[in-house]
Formats: sequence, C-alpha cells, structure tokens
Amino acid sequence: MLTKSYIKSQVAAALNEDLGVLGDITSQALIEQTQVSTANIVLKQDAVLCGIDFAISAFKQLDKKASILSKKADGKFLKKGTIILKIKAQTQSILAAERSALNFLGLMSGIATKAYLFTKIAKPYGVKIYSTRKTIVGIRALQKYALTKGGANINRMTLDDFFFIKDNHVANTSSIIESIAHARAFYPKKKITVEVDNINQLKEIINEKIDIVLLDNMSATQIKECLKLVKGKFKCEASGNINITNIKKIAQTKVDRISSGQLTHSVKNIDFGLEL
Repeated sequence: MLTKSYIKSQVAAALNEDLGVLGDITSQALIEQTQVSTANIVLKQDAVLCGIDFAISAFKQLDKKASILSKKADGKFLKKGTIILKIKAQTQSILAAERSALNFLGLMSGIATKAYLFTKIAKPYGVKIYSTRKTIVGIRALQKYALTKGGANINRMTLDDFFFIKDNHVANTSSIIESIAHARAFYPKKKITVEVDNINQLKEIINEKIDIVLLDNMSATQIKECLKLVKGKFKCEASGNINITNIKKIAQTKVDRISSGQLTHSVKNIDFGLEL
C-alpha cells in the first residue's frame, strides 16, 4: 500500500510542475475566484480503476475545502461511462488540478488494466503474473502499486531484495555454479534466482539449491522441456518478449510464473474525462 505522505508528495510535484509560476492564468482570467462547481470524472473505456487517491489529492491540495460526494475504489473493473469521482470545489481549483488528476488516473489505470488482462489469461492454468524492474525512477512505487491492483505480483522492488544471477554476472566467474556459491556465501539468507538461456545451462544447475530459475526468451516447447527436467525442485519463471498475443501459449505450459516488462514499459493510458 502507498502512504498518504507518498501520494501527497507525488501529487504536489506534479502540480508544481504543471502550474508554473503564475498558475492557471486562463481559469483565473475567466472564472470568479468564489465560484464553486461540482465536477464528475468519467471513465471513457472499460478498465480497472487505479489512482483515485492521487486524483482526490490533486483537487484537495488546491482547495482544502473540496468535498468528495462519491468515489469508486481502486482495483474495480468498471464499464465505460462510469462516474469514478464526484467532487465539489472552487471552479478555478478544479480546472487547475484537472490534468494532474487525469494523468495519474490514466497511467495507473493503464498499468492495472494490462495486469488484469494478463492475469485473467494466466489464472486458469495456475500461473502467476509478476512485474519486472522496467519501471521509472521516481514513480516506481505507484507503478508497482498499480500492478497489484490489476492482480499481478511484485518481483524485486530493489536490487537487494534477492540475488538475481544473469549472464553478465556469470561472465566474471568460471561457471554458474561458482556464481551461486559466491552469492550464498555473501548473504546466506537471501533467496537466489538464476537466469538460463537454454536447457544445457539448466542441466548445469539442476541439483543446486536455488529458489527460482528464470527461463529467458524460451518457446513454449522449450519451457515444457525445462519443467520436465526441474520436476518441482525450484520455481520456474518464463520471461522475455511475453505480450498479450503469446501469453496464453506460455501459460498453457503451466510454468509457475510469468514476468513481463510489457506491464509497465508498454502501457496505453486509460482515457478519463472531467465534466463540470
């Protein structure tokens, strides 16, 4: 879960960047400062809602007397045309906060919706969907939060969560096995994930005590061969170029988990509109 202070600081940064030095000069010139309006934020396509507290914070930071008349909860799959937030506040403040509020909603709902679609496809096969670290510095926490609201799971938040031994790490040792031994000696209690590119590399570590093997850029056929070899000794994770068109075929192998950078680095924002 995200803290109130985190949400407030993220929204404050967005507003400060958007308002510039003088603020929303168009609204200031055309609308009386004392005018109060009721605004509806409407969902313009079917989607999983995420970012509602960010939107509320945007309006309340510009008008501390703003009142929330109704709101929908994050994580709900909603239909096009749903009013996700009804707010009463100074008209100038509503219009000044509008773009920041909609930007948070659009991005976070886009991530949540994509995670939902991936999860929905994989769930019948008992496969869990995981994030990757292909996120943006500064908003990583809200991206990860949005993933969970779509039903996905968090992989590493930071590089010290667990060991993740990749080919570039192994290049500095004589073998994958030596790399695993170094990692275990360095922090014995940390979990270990090892990336392999082919079944021969998997055979090399098949008797090692690791937690997860990441099957990188493997076809469904190759994944099935790996699962037969592993026989449940450790978890198997499929990753690499997995998208909405091929995820079902990968999930049908019943690999333990699938991770995809598509969930964050190739997201289409969800469309929202504000109506006074």
